[in-house]
Amino acid sequence: MIFYTIAAAAAALDLGIKQYVLDNVAEGQDLEMAGGHLILRKVYNRGAAFNLLEKYPQFVMKLSALLGAVLLVRDAFLMRKKGHTVEKAGMMLLTGGAFSNLYDRTMRGKVVDYLAFKSRWKRLSRLTFNLGDICIATGALLAALSIRK
Repeated sequence: MIFYTIAAAAAALDLGIKQYVLDNVAEGQDLEMAGGHLILRKVYNRGAAFNLLEKYPQFVMKLSALLGAVLLVRDAFLMRKKGHTVEKAGMMLLTGGAFSNLYDRTMRGKVVDYLAFKSRWKRLSRLTFNLGDICIATGALLAALSIRK
């Protein structure tokens, strides 16, 4: 049961931060945090990662929903296995992040991104993401590293 809590907590925390950003951060406003190393801003992404396919938001939403369904089926089979603790934790982080972003796509028509790293390279400083994205990347890495041969 703890693994489902990881997914729910990841999604809830990301959605809560997104709502805070929507309510309290103006578009174009950059709020420095963590000694100026992190930036809080409000950016909308209608495409996939890095705005890929942004001109096709309906396709991205349908693909995200399909992949979310596949993810749920895979999670259900994984949760029935004994052990696999790191893989399960990783998959639940991935699932929580994915469903937070899927919620945004279906309810808002776009994903709210809000975190950036301050860098001397402008291109890097412009990259904006959310906690769901971090959960997806971290979860995928944990799951991949834990798969037994």
